[in-house]
Amino acid sequence: MTSSRISLFAVFFALLLQACAGHDSRPGFRNEKEVLRRGWTYSIEPVSSSRRLDGMEYVSPILYGNTLVFGSARSGLISFYPKIRRVRWTFEIPNGIVSQIGTSNDRAFFTGGDGLVYSLSLETGKVLWTYDLRNPVTSRPAVDGEDLFLVTSDDAVLCLQSETGKWQWQYRRRNTTGPVIHGATRPLVVGDSVWIGFADGALVALSRKDGKVLWEKQLNTNRRFSGIQAEFLEKDGIVYVPAYDQALYALNSKTGTMLWVRDGVGGARKVTLANGVLYAPDSAGGLHALDPASGKEIWKFQVDHGVPSEVVVTERHVVVSSTHEYLYALDRASGRLLYRYQVGYGSGFTGGMAFDSSRNELYAFSRGGNLYGFQYFEK
Repeated sequence: MTSSRISLFAVFFALLLQACAGHDSRPGFRNEKEVLRRGWTYSIEPVSSSRRLDGMEYVSPILYGNTLVFGSARSGLISFYPKIRRVRWTFEIPNGIVSQIGTSNDRAFFTGGDGLVYSLSLETGKVLWTYDLRNPVTSRPAVDGEDLFLVTSDDAVLCLQSETGKWQWQYRRRNTTGPVIHGATRPLVVGDSVWIGFADGALVALSRKDGKVLWEKQLNTNRRFSGIQAEFLEKDGIVYVPAYDQALYALNSKTGTMLWVRDGVGGARKVTLANGVLYAPDSAGGLHALDPASGKEIWKFQVDHGVPSEVVVTERHVVVSSTHEYLYALDRASGRLLYRYQVGYGSGFTGGMAFDSSRNELYAFSRGGNLYGFQYFEK
């Protein structure tokens, strides 16, 4: 990696270090009500010095039936029964998992630190196929029918057959000069096109059939960091694209026409749309509740330190995980802080969360390698 190519996770780590230098910005705050109650913690076993351990677990847990499946940079993939707190199966990979997990039917798709793309049975933990990329993929693979789309850290887009792993086509972005935030978006399938953001700040729509460029737009023109790495969201004919220039873009999903731009709302985290409200984290530590049609702000919440990493929305609350120390529960209507859980000074959440609404349980995987199970109280 050259000095001009800065890892997305290195940037997060820098934010975390900066956050740890601070202190509680709400010294007088007391939980107004018990929204979450920690029930249990599952810790990944310590690993030897020969295994990858960078102190930053960022793979989000996913729900599959009565199990939780989560990836670890320390070891590999783990299937876990949260009700009885037992491991169902494990799949070890040299240097662990480096991407989020994509799922389709009973399969998981992800990449390991060994440079391989894996298709794995979620039932048994057995490998169905692998594909050697010789380059890591940090984004979540996108599965749509018979196609699997993924983006490598050097801005190559591949389409594989989801059933077999057979190569179908590839698109490679031109090399970028100057400093960039290196990560990758999750490809978004929109009709017959695939939308991808790149390290040079471009948004490109490729033909799903053969990978040919349909159109491209230069969105992020930030002179310092020009990347677009966050996952996109498509809903009701609008695609929402967060960029590292601290802007959130809303585009028409059929034409790519710009509908609105909200400055100061953007970064490397995905947006969430629930109950007619768009929730957008920014890279300065804010969470914005927006009108999805216009981008107009409804309310804003600022985390103590670090940046928001994931949002779960329920009927009454917005639960926000932070990269530094805290998990928050906000009033959904006003954004007012109701509850704050301290995961530990120097820790936090760089991955996402999983919420089981049938059991009112929320699961969060900390960057230190602890899986937390919380009981959620709606009222």
